[in-house]
Amino acid sequence: MFAVIFDMDGVLVANARFHERAFAEYFSQYNVRLAPEMHGRGNNDLMEELFPDATDERRAELSAGKEAYYRKIYQPHIQPAEGLLALLDELKTRGIPLAVGSSAPVENIDFVLDSLQIRSYFDVIVIASMVEKAKPAPDIYLKAAELLKINPANCLVFEDALAGIESAKSAGMKVVGLASSLPASRLTASDRVIAGFTEIRFDDIKKLAETK
Repeated sequence: MFAVIFDMDGVLVANARFHERAFAEYFSQYNVRLAPEMHGRGNNDLMEELFPDATDERRAELSAGKEAYYRKIYQPHIQPAEGLLALLDELKTRGIPLAVGSSAPVENIDFVLDSLQIRSYFDVIVIASMVEKAKPAPDIYLKAAELLKINPANCLVFEDALAGIESAKSAGMKVVGLASSLPASRLTASDRVIAGFTEIRFDDIKKLAETK
């Protein structure tokens, strides 16, 4: 038996440009920049790096404000990544355990899963507050495997971010990189790189997940 774990941002939804827009507009007065390697990291770590002189309370306010702005501008446009629903249907029909493993705030996870009405597909949802360290540490993906009761070596992860790929590989999992937020040339640490879910079939997933 194998399991499939999905990151959320850039995987379940192709929302990178909305996060980038929200970041640029909300933080326009602060002269901070979101570098590509920062994508996929937990907000606590990100805010600490970007605002080292701010208090924890102020960082929390800045993080919450940016995420609320992101949800506001993305709400009219939200839709599942192309091919996602068909893949989820097939995996669920075949009895494959499924999980979401994301460093995103729980408000964003609820926003995506409930707006798309896809929560019922997933047996487990792991968020950053459930573990000690967010991505790129392996904690989130190891926790997902633990809750699914599947050996990490038998888990396959869909990721789009460098931090997430590092997290999954550190957990001993196979990784399919989605070139939705970064070019394929940046995702070479993945076991396979695809442009979208329409490029991968169940047999491909099974073969990757079961390869030792």
